[in-house]
Amino acid sequence: MLHYKDFLATLVLGSALANSAHALATDQKQAVFIKKDDLAVLKESAQQWQQTQPQLERLLKLESELQRTVDKLKQLNTQPELEQTQPTNHLAVVNPNALFAVQVGAYKNKAVLEAAVKQYQSVPNMLEVNTEQVLIEQHTFYRLKLGAFKTKNAAEDACKSLIKINNCFVTYYVKTPQS
Repeated sequence: MLHYKDFLATLVLGSALANSAHALATDQKQAVFIKKDDLAVLKESAQQWQQTQPQLERLLKLESELQRTVDKLKQLNTQPELEQTQPTNHLAVVNPNALFAVQVGAYKNKAVLEAAVKQYQSVPNMLEVNTEQVLIEQHTFYRLKLGAFKTKNAAEDACKSLIKINNCFVTYYVKTPQS
C-alpha cells in the first residue's frame, strides 16, 4: 500500500520533472548554439569594431570638413565681379626691365581666366595684365598677374593698393601681356 508520504513525494517529483522538462524545451527554443571557433571570430570582429569605431567617426567628420573645403574652393575659383575702384596712378607705370609682378589669381579653367582678364582690363588705370600657364603635378594652372616692376618693393606697394580689390602677392614677372 502506498503511504501518504510516498505519494506526496512522487507527486512533487513528477511535477518538478515536468516543469524542468518544459523549461528546458523553452530554453532550447531560444538558445543558439555557436561553435567555439565561430564565437572567437565574432568576438574578435566585435573587438575590432570597438577599436576602429572612433577612427571611423573621425574619418567621417574629416570627410565632411573636406567637402565643405572643396565647396569653398569652388566658390573662390569663380572670380567675383571686381569693384570699379581706381588704384592710384603710380600703379599704371610699366617698367621695360621688369622683374616682378603682382599675382591676383590662378585658375584651372582657361575660360574663367579669360573672364577675369577682361574684368581687370576694363578697370581704368589698371596695371598691365599678364598670364602665365604652368603645369603643377600634372594639372595646368593659369596665373593672372598685374604690373611689371623693377624692384620687389614697388611690386609690394602695388599689391598693398590692389588688396582693396583682390588678394594678391608678389611674384616674378612673365612677359606675356594680354591685349
